[in-house]
Amino acid sequence: MTQTGASSGTTSAGSDQVLLFCDWLNRQQWYDHFRAASVPVAWPEEIQNWAAVRYAIGWNFTAEVLSKMPGLRAIASMGAGVDHAIGPGIIPHGVEVVRIVDPLMAQRMATWVMWAVINFQRKMDMYGKAQAERRWDKKIENLKPWDNGEVRVGIMGFGVMGQASARLLVAAGYNVAAWARTRRTPTPTLAEDMDANGGGAVASVEGVHVYVGRDELRQFVERSDILVCLLPLTPETEGIINGEVLGWLPAGSGVINAARGRHVDEAALIKALDEGHVAGAILDVFATEPLPPESLLWSHPRIRITPHVSSITDVPNAVAQISENYRRLVSGLPLLNVVNKAAGY
Repeated sequence: MTQTGASSGTTSAGSDQVLLFCDWLNRQQWYDHFRAASVPVAWPEEIQNWAAVRYAIGWNFTAEVLSKMPGLRAIASMGAGVDHAIGPGIIPHGVEVVRIVDPLMAQRMATWVMWAVINFQRKMDMYGKAQAERRWDKKIENLKPWDNGEVRVGIMGFGVMGQASARLLVAAGYNVAAWARTRRTPTPTLAEDMDANGGGAVASVEGVHVYVGRDELRQFVERSDILVCLLPLTPETEGIINGEVLGWLPAGSGVINAARGRHVDEAALIKALDEGHVAGAILDVFATEPLPPESLLWSHPRIRITPHVSSITDVPNAVAQISENYRRLVSGLPLLNVVNKAAGY
């Protein structure tokens, strides 16, 4: 692991050591904030007694690293999503996983989704091309506006992120529906209500019809002019936007993915774009990140790319939540925002 900044000193061995495991560019900022919050974090190279570690904080844990900590009791994800931590064979039995629940992350996601929807609705990529060619072209609009109420937006994943996006779109007059894999009772902690970047409890947003389960997926997709993916990544949702589902979309539709790259069959998406059935795609997440330079997605004229920035974690807020769970673990109190590992969110 490459370290981008020097820590303030090696942590001595002891039962209070907390593993901090990530290779993010701002990893030193996280380290400093945890230290300021009196959480005794240590980089992997600083851990002197792996058996003494009870709490691990990080992103993209490996089974090899986690297997070094036989006394591990809880893992804290540094982001809202937890698919990186609960994959098959990664988490030892009996270890709890906790996530971040941040309303501001949901607000950021909703703003990004709104931008992406408007980009399709108002044909901004086509106008950008016309500008590059110095072409004044009102025919792009076909001299008929596509008003908000005529735009049928379908949101896959109806937890905190999905609901925030739906509320913003409904408030602006869009025709919004949602799809969730299962119907469950929302919980007061919000931990069970997260979607992509966390979970899938079915709650209600006024004006939004929620389709539930595989039996209602096709009906949901067929009524979506713009399909927005905000699902959690689980074995059941991986590859869910495949050739068959893309074929259910109305001709000329748009696809937006801000969940996880592995939700989308990228080859099937490119085929649907090349054939013209799907008019365009706006992608913030990819099966491989960073997206390799040789990927065909970079140069496709109907794809807009952002580098996984739709809803970035706020460090102080995340550190406060993770630190609170550390104190609860030490004190023997129940942890907050615990993930249902069986469900995958």
